Amino acid sequence: MKEYAFTKWLVPTLQADGTERDMVYNEQMGIFTVRGENQFQKGSIDTQHTVSLLVLKGEISIQTNDKRTVIPAPSYIEFIEPHQWSDLKTNRDFEGCLLITRREIFLQAAECIRSKVAAYVYRHVLEPFIPLEKQDLLRIQSHVDMLRHTLQQKENHFLLEMLENTLRSLILEVWNIILRMYKQENEFEHSFRWKDTLPRFLYLMHTNCRYHHTVKWYADQLYVSPDALSAKLKKLYGKTANQLISESLIEEAKVCLLNPANSVQDVAEKLCFSDQASFSKFFKRYCGMSPGQFKKQA
Repeated sequence: MKEYAFTKWLVPTLQADGTERDMVYNEQMGIFTVRGENQFQKGSIDTQHTVSLLVLKGEISIQTNDKRTVIPAPSYIEFIEPHQWSDLKTNRDFEGCLLITRREIFLQAAECIRSKVAAYVYRHVLEPFIPLEKQDLLRIQSHVDMLRHTLQQKENHFLLEMLENTLRSLILEVWNIILRMYKQENEFEHSFRWKDTLPRFLYLMHTNCRYHHTVKWYADQLYVSPDALSAKLKKLYGKTANQLISESLIEEAKVCLLNPANSVQDVAEKLCFSDQASFSKFFKRYCGMSPGQFKKQA
């Protein structure tokens, strides 16, 4: 994770105050302390992995698509696709913790609450910036510190399992704050802006990509044409509906393949492919390796 962090997110230098950067990482996850100004790479940033930022002090401003947002401390930011994130700028007083996790590990940890938060996901995607109260911050910090301590363990036969469980606790804590915030705003499922086509598409994709792979199905649910849906998504997010559905389906496939109990055939059936061969062809086209090879490497 260190190479990814310093080629895609952070500048590979000392902190703004001249001290060495505090960091701990392995192949699955990394936590990097960020202090001061000019600590992030310029231009667009990469979302190959799942990335979040705990803002402890100061403030950060972020460009998302055609909008610039300033987020003060304390807050928690999730860099969610399909936003196009760029030009992260921090002030002199800034301090935060950047958490980077392999996407399939994150999805596996979050699987337990998927059905409970599905109705709120697309609302969160619109503005994935979470202001924190003092007690919220303390609880989030405790989970991040636990992840940090776990990553520092060099010899642990259950390191991956411990990381996943601790990450799951962090995800549960974050979503508890999100749901509380929405309920305080009286933002229940049926009062959401269902007329907003793009957020509803993201909600449908998140909850149905395992079962429905075609743009037409989503367009039919939204009462728009497939071409119109893809054009709107391309304009806002830089990706067509088919690209977003395929990327989401690939992440689902990786989560299923990481489960030792699932064979490639099992995963093909879970994801509603006609047969194992068509699933393998789809997976290899996007990942450059067969599902079997992915299972062995994982």
